[in-house]
Amino acid sequence: MLWQLMERLNDNPTAMFLLPLAIIGIGGAIPLALESRRRSSIDGALPEMMELISAELGAGLGLEQAFADVAKSRNDVAGSLLDQALVRAQATSFTAALAKFALESRSALVQRVVNLLDAALEQQAPLQEVTYRMSIEYEKLNSLMRLKEEKVFGQAFTMIVLMGLMLPCITGFIVGIFAPPSTGFPLASTLEALYLFSAAATGVTVAISGRMLGRTGQYLWSAPVWMLMSTLLFQGVYIMAGNMF
Repeated sequence: MLWQLMERLNDNPTAMFLLPLAIIGIGGAIPLALESRRRSSIDGALPEMMELISAELGAGLGLEQAFADVAKSRNDVAGSLLDQALVRAQATSFTAALAKFALESRSALVQRVVNLLDAALEQQAPLQEVTYRMSIEYEKLNSLMRLKEEKVFGQAFTMIVLMGLMLPCITGFIVGIFAPPSTGFPLASTLEALYLFSAAATGVTVAISGRMLGRTGQYLWSAPVWMLMSTLLFQGVYIMAGNMF
């Protein structure tokens, strides 16, 4: 069966070209997906952290002690990064520790929070009220971002399914019915062009979907996997349809 599979792949030069690229793409897409999940976890924890810090400030603690208590009370990624940054603050300063926390989080929301806190400290603003308002605003922002991502993800995934899965199946079925392998028609160049078309259409669709979600790099790495699936689906449906009719 393995040899039969290899023979089929030899008839599909596009798949042979995409196979090593797909393996490399998986290795590149996985770290980016994990990093995206990590940032989402940090962004999701931010409103709760700011609310806890506001409560600690209301209890009479200083800002640095409030951050330290919140960091020790959390077991997630955000708490771990904050705790490490505060440990380094013993050798530098609290503002430097916050800057380091924002840098290592690689989160735009965290960096914005740190900048706002620095401005509040310079202007001697009421930190309890500032942090409480920040917790409310960022909770609303996270909710809006989740709703937007869910909506856009549905649209992007539908595009990939239509162009990367359904289109190759329909095209392969039509070609297999009207020009099956048993007829002996010289279709090698035509099939190769259709393989390339399926792969190219899928690749463009995946790139557009990644741009819609703001994850262009991650989706570009995964594009060869979808392109390989598309060409293999076309080939498989073409052979099955040709043998059935």
